[in-house]
Amino acid sequence: MTHSSSSVSSGETTPPIHSCNSSNCELLKGALALALQEPSPIHLSHCSMKRNNNLYLTAGHSSNASVASIASIASTATICSTTPIRSQEASWRSDDLEKSSDSNDNDLSQALAEDIAALEPIEHDYHHQQPFWLFSMIWAHQLWWIIAGAINVPFFFYASTHSPSAARTNFIAQASLVNLTVTVLVRNELLLAGLYWAFSKIPFRRFYAHRMLHSIGGLHVGCAFGTFIWIIFYTMEVGRSTSLDSSVDIALLITSIILPVGITVIILFALRPLRERFHNAWEYTHRYVGWTVIADLIIHLGLKAATLDAPEQLFYTSLPYLTLSCIISIFYIWLTVRRAKISIQANRSVAVVTFPGAPTMRSGTFARISRDGFQWHAFSVAMTNFEKREFSLIVGRAGDWTTGLINDALNTRGPEKIYIRGVCPPGFMYMHRSYKKVVTVCTGAGIAPALPQIEQHTSDIMLIWIAKNHRKTYGEAVWNTITSNLPANQVILHDTGVLGRPDIGSLLEKAAKAHDAEAVFVVVGVMKSEVVSIFL
Repeated sequence: MTHSSSSVSSGETTPPIHSCNSSNCELLKGALALALQEPSPIHLSHCSMKRNNNLYLTAGHSSNASVASIASIASTATICSTTPIRSQEASWRSDDLEKSSDSNDNDLSQALAEDIAALEPIEHDYHHQQPFWLFSMIWAHQLWWIIAGAINVPFFFYASTHSPSAARTNFIAQASLVNLTVTVLVRNELLLAGLYWAFSKIPFRRFYAHRMLHSIGGLHVGCAFGTFIWIIFYTMEVGRSTSLDSSVDIALLITSIILPVGITVIILFALRPLRERFHNAWEYTHRYVGWTVIADLIIHLGLKAATLDAPEQLFYTSLPYLTLSCIISIFYIWLTVRRAKISIQANRSVAVVTFPGAPTMRSGTFARISRDGFQWHAFSVAMTNFEKREFSLIVGRAGDWTTGLINDALNTRGPEKIYIRGVCPPGFMYMHRSYKKVVTVCTGAGIAPALPQIEQHTSDIMLIWIAKNHRKTYGEAVWNTITSNLPANQVILHDTGVLGRPDIGSLLEKAAKAHDAEAVFVVVGVMKSEVVSIFL
């Protein structure tokens, strides 16, 4: 069969993936028995397009897994061979191709970018519903938009059909704050931790529930847009009903106008083109303009109470309690921030940053860190030592912030202390525990969130890791975590420095069939902010 796809997020077109020719298919089928044998402990499965005598994965393996999520991709394909890997004490040859290519930072960045580009068609396919479902062409993110809109629209028509009055204004104000509260709460780390834990216990139809949870940002966006519409409606009501005869009335109108203006700024910088081009501006407007909106809301409610005959009447509405929920949800996390003493081990590509303490949950979490307390970055918790009560993050060279951290560590100017938030919320990799057999695909430093799953054996994992000079770049600790916890025939290493870009689609299909996987998790490396999971 033939499948063509293009990269949506980058705008680049991925070449068509052609069907497997008959000679290769026969070769794949004939090698199945040999390929699935357990190799000796000193071997790892090393993906090679240059050797086709010892095949590791085949398209002939029977499986219960549906491959609809990757569009039943087949191709002339990357050939995977079981080849010896040097023992841990061995050194790399001086003429090693990857080592020589690793001498240039641009080469490394380009290789990681190619890894990510190869995964973008699969990222594009991920959110599509199955063909037999009602919303066959709707992404889960957009489905949350529809849910938010479907709930808001009837209330909007209800308010529109009533004559202007104090009761209608109060109803509109409460609708605005309900939307704002949902917008804030769905980004609350503790609430997300509870949702991930609860959803991981779902015994059936996990595919759909997990996909909706991973895309819950759509509810955040949908309710934020609902807040914007309701706030504009509310400001118009305040302007219509306020006499402007006193300074309190004037202040009430001004504070009501500030609300939609602030939300407009937040929404504009959150649009993808601006968010990707001006990431720091997006972060600062989301945080500081958001705080300004909350402060203005508190002042506005105080002024509103002052205009009432009995100010305590405000507490008989939901307005102060919804506002209090937003305040607690936004600001409690800042009470957990600490400046922790750290240790850093770095090379020119990555840094392993170790913190004292333990993450909030045992696996599948990420931590937010900052050097100055203003610019924050999230990294997956890679390794946890529960005996020493310490955990590590893998920071790959990507933007200015990560490059500065790595360079300072190499020049012994690295920070001795770093700010870290006390709550480590779960990411989509937490759902590993919901499936018995999974295939995990990682590019570059994307190996980080997979390491706790591998170390703690949350499921039966087949690992595909696409990177440059895996062992040298990411260090002995990462290497030992993988080799000591996974059987050799469940690890595929693709060295982009030697082999170039892999055929991800074909590799995924073969791995899923060979491992009889229930799910496939794909973690994009450090060059891209999103992460993707694909459930088969």
